[in-house]
This record gives sequence, structure tokens and C-alpha cells, in this order.
Amino acid sequence: MNKNYQDPFLDEDEDDNNEIGIDWNALIKKFLKHRRYILGVTFVFGVLGCIVALTSKRTYTVQVMLAPEVTGTSRAGTSLKSLTSLLGVGNLSFNTSSDALNITLFPEICSSTPFLSQLFNIPVTPKKPVEDEEADTLVHRLTLYEYLSGKYKAKSALQKWKEDFFTDSVDEPEVDTICNSYFTKKQVAVLKALQKSIIADVDSKTGVTSITVKMADPKVAQMLADTVCERLQQYVVEYRIKKTYQDYIYYKKLTEEAEKTMIRAQAEYAASVDYDRSVILQSVNSEKQRLQQEAQLAQEIYSQMKQQEVMAEAKIQEAKPVFAVLQPAVEPLKPSNSRKKVVLAFMFVGFCLSSAWKIIVKENIQKLRTLAAENG
Repeated sequence: MNKNYQDPFLDEDEDDNNEIGIDWNALIKKFLKHRRYILGVTFVFGVLGCIVALTSKRTYTVQVMLAPEVTGTSRAGTSLKSLTSLLGVGNLSFNTSSDALNITLFPEICSSTPFLSQLFNIPVTPKKPVEDEEADTLVHRLTLYEYLSGKYKAKSALQKWKEDFFTDSVDEPEVDTICNSYFTKKQVAVLKALQKSIIADVDSKTGVTSITVKMADPKVAQMLADTVCERLQQYVVEYRIKKTYQDYIYYKKLTEEAEKTMIRAQAEYAASVDYDRSVILQSVNSEKQRLQQEAQLAQEIYSQMKQQEVMAEAKIQEAKPVFAVLQPAVEPLKPSNSRKKVVLAFMFVGFCLSSAWKIIVKENIQKLRTLAAENG
């Protein structure tokens, strides 16, 4: 092969690599040239990050993981779900049972107004007692609604001015009872705060439900996560056993009526036997046989109803879904929004912006101005 021969494609690749390559020495020189400006801007952003970190509220995050029982499906449904799981679509939505409530609806349940309004009256014990400035006392135990609405916190002059200026002249009455068709402004604000603080997520493949609770107090976050987990299980259990429980109540009522009928028929037959013991008339014997048959029939009906009642009671336990708590609620030791991360993030943004401005943007602007001056 000729030594003077050169592959044209190889030359193009080398030219491309030379064009794409970064001259790190030149960048370092430019950075050292503008280091005072870049470090100054980074310091300013670091101070801003400190201010934001100190003024922002600390939040504590608690996560609970549940693995609920999935109802059985047919063979066709199983094969279809296997195919969809291979495609990465998920397999929980193909539930062939007639149950309208499945685990994919858990996030909607946790964010629904009826579910959240039931959490208003749960008792919570903050790790740091709430100070009632009006009564000059410390409140160690209060309801979740009182904790989130700031009932025991004294209002500043600015807050009072905002309420007087932006709200109606008529004071809103305090409503102790909760009505799902009407909520006061404070109750709506607490509902919105709970919707932001409680987040439920369901894995479409495994069915594992993750419930995340964020609160300003670690103890309140842990207690609320426990309560949400318990209420969600109770909500699903009540829905699943609702029809079976109604059947149990129905059979129990029929059993009680059959028992009364049986006791009355047996009493009538016993009285007839005692009264007509010495009578040998055929009509009297026929009446005895009729009463005896009614007593036996009433006893059979009672036995059947009692059996149906016992079976319906057993179905209640059978219909209850089983939840496996994979990750219980644990009180967090550190806040989720670290102040160091906030400060470092601000400093990183300041460093990137100042470096880009001095090294890239400003030099390109100067080159454009020089070209414009030469062409003009």
C-alpha cells in the first residue's frame, strides 16, 4: 500500500475531533482571569442561600409502604396481564373481579375530601409543644385541625390587617362539625395543606403502595402517617365487607324471627298435648299432629337460617383484605430539606451563572461587537 495514501474519512474524523474538543487550558486561564468576579457572585448567592435556608420551614418526611392483597383473576386475565407486564404497561388495571375499588385508586382516596376531612379530629402530640400566646401556656396535645390551622398562635399586626382588609366584614363562624358538602375557609386551607402533605403512590407492577407524609414536626408526621395507613386499610375493609355485612344482618334478622316462630309453635304444641292428654277424639289428634308439624317446620327453618347466619359471618372475615406493612412509620431524626443542600445549590447556581457570563456570554458579545464594527 502506498505510504502517501490517506483515508479521507479518517481526516474528516480527526478534523471533527479537533473542532469538538475543549481547550481546558484556555478555560482555566479565563477562569483565573475572572476569578474575583466569579467567587464574589458565588459568595453573594451563598449568602442568599443561607437566608433562604434559615427562613424556610423545616419539613420532616415519613414513608409507609403497604402491600395489599390482590384479588384473584381468571386464566385469560392472567395471561393478558403477563403480556402487558412484559411490555412495561403494568398489570393491576386488568382486574376481572366485579370489585369497583382496587389498589390503583389509593392515591385518589388519600387525596379525596371525605377521607382528609376525617383526619381533622385525630389527636396529635407535637415533639415541640405549641405555645398558646394568648393564655401564656404550652399545649402538649391537640387535634390535627388545631395544629394545622394555627389556633393557638397569636396573630401579628400584619396578619390582622390582611384579614381585615381582604376578608368580608362579617366574621366567619367557627364550625365544630364537619360537613362534606360545605367547608369554611379555614377548613379549605387545612384540606389543601393536607393534600400537599400526604402523597400516595402505587407501583403498577408490584402493587406496593407508598404513603409519604411531610410535616413541620417529626412526631406529628409519624403519627399522621400511622393514622393515614390505618384509615386507608379501614376504608378498604369497610368497602369490601359492606355487601357481606348486609347479608349477615339480613340473615340474623330472619334467624331471630324464625326463633320466635319456633318457640311459639313449640309452646302451642306442648300446651295442646298437656290439655288434651285424656281425649281420644280424632279431631283433637289431628290438631295435635298439625301443631307438631308446625313446630318441626319452624325448627327446621330456624336451623337453616342459623346456618346461613353463621356462613354469612364467616364470609365477612373471608372478604377482609390483608395488608402487609413493609415499611412502618418511623419518626425521622433529620429534616428532609437540608439547609446545607440549599446553600450549596445556591452557590452552585451562582458559580455557573457567573462563569457562563464572564467566560462565554460576555466574550461572544465582544466578538460580535468587533465583527459589527469591522463590517460597518
